[in-house]
Amino acid sequence: MRKVILFDIDGTLVDCGGAGRRAMEAAFGRLHGRDDALRHLVFGGMTDPAIVREGLRVIGAPAEKHQVDAVLTLYLDILVEELPKTDRFRVIEHAVEFAVRARTLGHHVGIGTGNLERGAAIKLGHAGIAAHFTFGGYSSDAEDRSELLARGAERGRALAGGDAEVVVIGDTPRDVAAAHAIRASCIAVATGRFSVADLEAAGAKTAVPNLADARAAQVLD
Repeated sequence: MRKVILFDIDGTLVDCGGAGRRAMEAAFGRLHGRDDALRHLVFGGMTDPAIVREGLRVIGAPAEKHQVDAVLTLYLDILVEELPKTDRFRVIEHAVEFAVRARTLGHHVGIGTGNLERGAAIKLGHAGIAAHFTFGGYSSDAEDRSELLARGAERGRALAGGDAEVVVIGDTPRDVAAAHAIRASCIAVATGRFSVADLEAAGAKTAVPNLADARAAQVLD
């Protein structure tokens, strides 16, 4: 049976070497004179609009949609400049190979990410892997992670032609929670800041060190 596979980006497909955080902090610095707004915030699993909204709250600035959008627009422009500067950018081992195998088996492979759609395109384009992912759900669709995953699942099911099973692949407890919220299966990978034990504690039934693990491959069968 064909499935819809939704990949998270940061920590699951790529490691941007801190470029995303630097770009976001620089946007706050240029617009609000406060590059410390996000200093104590853990980004993992958060959506871009939620990150900006929290940063604005921390510095006591208004957080209406147009103020959030202003930071996000500048952030994306800076991200384009920042990514080529880092020598720590990398594609996460085994992730692309897993995506290719999934497509070979007839599954529909897309993105389910807290990045805005343009941000996702920038990061995947920089990694040279954008062609492997033909649809997705993004924080451009919804600020809430479960809602954007539902949008990605809807797009994938439209391609699959029916009520296909959805599999979410991510590296944070927020990925696990959002997968559960839309009643999707989840492969939680310890390729980011969270361990297998952390991901299991968050409720992941399939938590693996990386996508070379045989337990991850079984989900595709």
